[in-house]
Amino acid sequence: MRPPSITLRIALLFAAASALILFAAGLWISAMVVDHFEEQDRVDIRGKLELVRNLIADKASAEDFDRLPTELARSLVGHGELGVLLLDRDGDILFASVGERLAETLREHPLPADVPTEFKDSERGYRGLGMRIDSGLPAIGELRVGVLLDITHHEHFLAALRRALWLAIAAVALAMGVLGWFVARSGLLPLRRLTRQITAIAPTRLAERVPATDVPAELLQMAEAFNAMLQRLEDGYRRLSEFSSDIAHELRTPLANLRTQAEVTLGKSRSGDEYRELLHSTLEEVERLSRMVDDMLLLAKADDGRLPGQPGPVDLHREVDALLAFFEALAEDRGIRLSRAGEATLTGNGPMLRRALANLVSNAIRHAEPNSAVGVDISRPGPDEIAVSVTNRGADIPPDALPRLFDRFYRADPSRHRQSEGAGLGLAIAQAIVRAHGGDIAVSSAAGTTRFSCRFRVGGTLAAAAD
Repeated sequence: MRPPSITLRIALLFAAASALILFAAGLWISAMVVDHFEEQDRVDIRGKLELVRNLIADKASAEDFDRLPTELARSLVGHGELGVLLLDRDGDILFASVGERLAETLREHPLPADVPTEFKDSERGYRGLGMRIDSGLPAIGELRVGVLLDITHHEHFLAALRRALWLAIAAVALAMGVLGWFVARSGLLPLRRLTRQITAIAPTRLAERVPATDVPAELLQMAEAFNAMLQRLEDGYRRLSEFSSDIAHELRTPLANLRTQAEVTLGKSRSGDEYRELLHSTLEEVERLSRMVDDMLLLAKADDGRLPGQPGPVDLHREVDALLAFFEALAEDRGIRLSRAGEATLTGNGPMLRRALANLVSNAIRHAEPNSAVGVDISRPGPDEIAVSVTNRGADIPPDALPRLFDRFYRADPSRHRQSEGAGLGLAIAQAIVRAHGGDIAVSSAAGTTRFSCRFRVGGTLAAAAD
């Protein structure tokens, strides 16, 4: 399921946050109003009880007490929401300003004397408080008084207030959601502008960049990351274009040779020996093409982390000694001395490491001065690092050629004969194998000495898997 848009989510968050805050405020306002009404009611009820107490205390005789109902009725004028119930010691009603049914209910269930209580009668709400008062007259004795307040109008007001609050909360939340939508739309305008700029970049315009100075700070990192990605794409596209051109150029020579040999073969009848010689020449060109294809396939697998074979412990000094013995005859022809110094064991793909070292050693022998030396040094620059360097004496490599030395089909000296120098993939293969082992390779050339240095991390994870 596709997630909702950022604009919608921001709008909903605006609305939800506003509703939550306003809901809490509404609850607080409602509670404050309820507390205010309750406090006001308690004051009114206790005040009326105190008035009744004073009226009873003023009665010095039974004759005076007979005037009490009239005085109570007079005290309630203008206070229609207040009611008073007066009972004698036998529970008979002496005075009641409430309905007969309510008076009977209160006579049977007296109001508490400590805290005002709320109750319902005939769909009307009341809050009341009771009290026992000694009349001070033996003939009268103790009286029970109940004062109650009709709070129905309070309840209606609170209900209307709550309805208004909830409607206001809903309206404000909706308005905040709409406002949040517009704010989000406005805030995301730089993102839409950045999207249009990115969309306008076509494969033929990879040199263009997103202007990082025109984006807000929140989008700066994304713009810089996208520009870096464009740079990588541009570099990859350029290398792919160069690689396509180089491979076409490399394949053209053997294919032309094959065509020429075929035309010569078909030009006239020949003896069996001549046919065999032409077929041998054709086979050499086919083998050259096959090696080139194998090298390109190996490079592709190394780039994807799919080197053939299984990793294991590799004794570098033994591998180097075997390689030097293999190249000894080639080196002797040019009077070149081969040597190895140091030893170390590395976890990796043995055949592939041997291939990388063989490419470096053969390259060093090929470009070394006659009667010079080629050395392979194995060292431990640090406790977690192994270094292997191949050094030879010879002409310096031009500084501008060093960065491209590991490019596929690249030759520092284009004048060298392609067939005798190989396809130009040896150093690229060596670099791919070293990097597949989590290492890196570098080259330096100065003062007549060229050194290829490979560095591996001890215990590093081999990026190649068995194919």
